[in-house]
Amino acid sequence: MTPRDELRTELFSAENLHAVSQLTKRCFKAPWSEEIYRRELDNPQSVGFVCMAGAEAVGMIHCNFVLDELTLNTLCVDEAYRRRGIARMLWNAVTEMMRGVCTVCYLEVRESNTPARTLYASLGFEQNGYRPRYYSDPEEAAVLMAVQL
Repeated sequence: MTPRDELRTELFSAENLHAVSQLTKRCFKAPWSEEIYRRELDNPQSVGFVCMAGAEAVGMIHCNFVLDELTLNTLCVDEAYRRRGIARMLWNAVTEMMRGVCTVCYLEVRESNTPARTLYASLGFEQNGYRPRYYSDPEEAAVLMAVQL
């Protein structure tokens, strides 16, 4: 790994917003727009972290919370940087920040996304629901998962 590739974790901010938007375009078929993420920066019930390699975002996590419930909205890692512990590092950053604020975290994931479901299970998430036809393009069920924090 060259110094340019040295990884660092930072809070999601206006400074890394564009890099996050580019990352989500690489990772998702239908990513949130940069404008949606910009609005989330002003949301006091939003928390996110970014893993940077130089000026490039290579991983990010974004959550919202209400009362003591955290919802994991987005967790992604650039394909070239996967299997390096980045997703776990980002999850740990969020849970450290939200310790004492939230007691549970919820998420939904495509039924066919086996790598993500395996990761979430390794983080302690357990399936607690199922929503048929939740996703489109292609139509697919969502697996609901939760973990006590």
